[in-house]
Amino acid sequence: MTEGKGKRPGMKGILVFFVRFIIVSLALYIAWMFIGRYYTLIVAYGAKPLVALTGNTLNVARALRVTEEISLNPVVYVSLCIAVTGVAWRERIRPALIGVLIPTAANIITVFFMFLSASTGSEQLRTGTEFLNLTVNFFLPILLWAMLMPKGDLLPVNPSSD
Repeated sequence: MTEGKGKRPGMKGILVFFVRFIIVSLALYIAWMFIGRYYTLIVAYGAKPLVALTGNTLNVARALRVTEEISLNPVVYVSLCIAVTGVAWRERIRPALIGVLIPTAANIITVFFMFLSASTGSEQLRTGTEFLNLTVNFFLPILLWAMLMPKGDLLPVNPSSD
């Protein structure tokens, strides 16, 4: 099929999306090396009151080391949003904001569970936290993108919507 609105994107469309995704991801990762510390601080300080609810204190320096390992999911999600062609920038803003806030909340919860499993010494909680960590880092950005972001030229338009 040919490329264009309402048609299947074909390999060329998917390849363009993939190349844009890689380029945007690299650019955002470079920027993240400079501004990512602020995000990790937000996550660490967001987890601090949750840890306090358990009667423990959160060591922010340790939390920053943990958070650095789990904090790239907003970069992945925003890269996916930017890589889509055929969607106006205004239509990307709301899904992008929601798609950054949800992983941020998930990262805060993950840090909380990491500290809770360490303070209780629970191997089961640690295992569950590792599963949550993997899900939040690898699956959540793609799931949110699939659910929230208009796909523009990437996916065919439903013929019944014409």
